[in-house]
Amino acid sequence: MTSPRRSRAPMHPDTPMQPTDAFFWYAEAAAPQVRPLVAGLFMLDRAPDGQRMRRSIQRLIAELPRLRQRVVDPPLPVGLPHWAADPDFDLDYHLRHVVLPHGATQHQLLELISAIFATPLDHMRPLWEGCVIDGIEGGRAALFLKLHHSLMDGAGAMTLFDAMTQAGRDDPIRIPRSRRRPHRFESPSPPVPGVLWSAAGAVGRAVLHPVATAQDLQRTVGKVRAMIADFNALPGTDPLAARCTGIGRRLDTVTFSLTHMQRIKSALGVSLNDLVLTAVAGAIGRYHKLHHIRLAEVSSVVPKDLRRERDPRTVGNHVGAFHVRLPVGERDPLRRLERIRSQTTAAKGSRQAVAYGALLQAVTVMPAAAFRAIANLVTGRMHLICSNVPGPPVYRFLAGAKIEAVYPFAPVLFGIPLSMAFVSYGDVYAVGIDVDPAAIPDPERLGEYLREEVASIESHLPKLAAPQVRSRQRHRTRLSAVTLVATPAVSPRGEEPSDRLVESLHSGRSESRAS
Repeated sequence: MTSPRRSRAPMHPDTPMQPTDAFFWYAEAAAPQVRPLVAGLFMLDRAPDGQRMRRSIQRLIAELPRLRQRVVDPPLPVGLPHWAADPDFDLDYHLRHVVLPHGATQHQLLELISAIFATPLDHMRPLWEGCVIDGIEGGRAALFLKLHHSLMDGAGAMTLFDAMTQAGRDDPIRIPRSRRRPHRFESPSPPVPGVLWSAAGAVGRAVLHPVATAQDLQRTVGKVRAMIADFNALPGTDPLAARCTGIGRRLDTVTFSLTHMQRIKSALGVSLNDLVLTAVAGAIGRYHKLHHIRLAEVSSVVPKDLRRERDPRTVGNHVGAFHVRLPVGERDPLRRLERIRSQTTAAKGSRQAVAYGALLQAVTVMPAAAFRAIANLVTGRMHLICSNVPGPPVYRFLAGAKIEAVYPFAPVLFGIPLSMAFVSYGDVYAVGIDVDPAAIPDPERLGEYLREEVASIESHLPKLAAPQVRSRQRHRTRLSAVTLVATPAVSPRGEEPSDRLVESLHSGRSESRAS
């Protein structure tokens, strides 16, 4: 057995944790059943070279030094935690190697990573772990990377992907020197030791500016009351959520062609996100029917990236969110689609996502009891998390292996039994399904239903792109359908846009079949 390799690289100064990052740290401390972990499964066409894999991770850490820092709580119950360099950082602890029995199936791989994902991270170390997995059927391999949500969100993980991977199979892996400016976490370093600075600043502000401090507290209370009112307005309790324990995890994957999905959404004249939510709602509706659950709607949390266009590569959590009521009881996919589109369109015009991000910051000043109260309030009222992140448009390599697909996994929090994360990569549109197995023991059913729902939506399309169409009548039908799909939200005649969308598509399909 080789002795562990301890890194003694130059230490970076302590940096204060941003409030949006601290939310996930405090949530886990207040409610241990909450495990805010995110992960990525990188499917490789072959086993990566061991030494080059190590250099890839070393390069990643050099670009993102947060990966060699651990969290230090303030000595007083005020202020925010800090990121501090781990003086005993051990890369061999964080990067592991597992060999499955030769010819292991995708199911066996998912069983392994489900167990890894369910295991909490060691809070005395930097908050991430990676596992290279060999022995998968067809000579393939995988990398499973799991991180605490306080490190970064899904969009921030794209910076991690760029730093870790290479453009070609044989490209050299250069580790940047320490003088190179790493990717920004948007966390200014204080001139004195971080935790003391944070605690002293919080106490000093309360003493020197009691009125301003009281006003801040009053604004926080107001935001929390607004959040409670928002939660109380959500659909009724989900029977599946009542079974959640927060302990276990079970994962599954689904793969679509990105080109194919884009053709469907373009034919409908909607966004890819709306198409995804429509398919997810239909899949959940089918699952409810299988288990004799009657719910007309469920509430989905839809994250939204709040990064500025001029700084898209900032790491950390820069995310807001809005709620969408998914009409899981609506069997007609076109009516379901329009009900969802009307909500997402309204959310884009509001500042709900920005307000959600501000609320995360405000909640970090609340005591642990308040976190637990919010967790109890949310349990059963928020039914799933559904995220959609655009990834790299070209294929990449990792230590000599081609990355064939990337499956993201979002957390299940606060009694939410299900999360579905979508990411595009090349022409692969990959879905990671994460469930609490106490509530949903068969996530593969959801994957199966998701594929069926995409096929069902496609079958409801008018034949807009049928080859060898010469009929003038069919040509008019296609123009009519496209024009009506793109109609404004408000009709001059006062018609409901949802009815016009559904009727135009149904009509277009019927005319195409009749001609």
